[in-house]
Amino acid sequence: MREMFLGIWKKRPHKSEISGERLGTEPLSIFFHHILPKEKYNQAALDEENIILMTLEEHSNVENDTYRYEEVNKRREYLKEKYDLL
Repeated sequence: MREMFLGIWKKRPHKSEISGERLGTEPLSIFFHHILPKEKYNQAALDEENIILMTLEEHSNVENDTYRYEEVNKRREYLKEKYDLL
């Protein structure tokens, strides 16, 4: 998983894909959120499209309320279609 996170960190801007807030220079695991939970959707665990970058606060918020952010909801629907989970 670490290799995937590092690959994403190299490809994407180091900012939240929710708020645009800068994430800093270190690829901390708290910045990477699985849209479809890896425990439940093993087939999507290593899919880069299933990862969204966000701040620590946003990550905490989405862990407490899965549907809080529209961008996460939009990507979740796309992934459900991609994996035929509808």
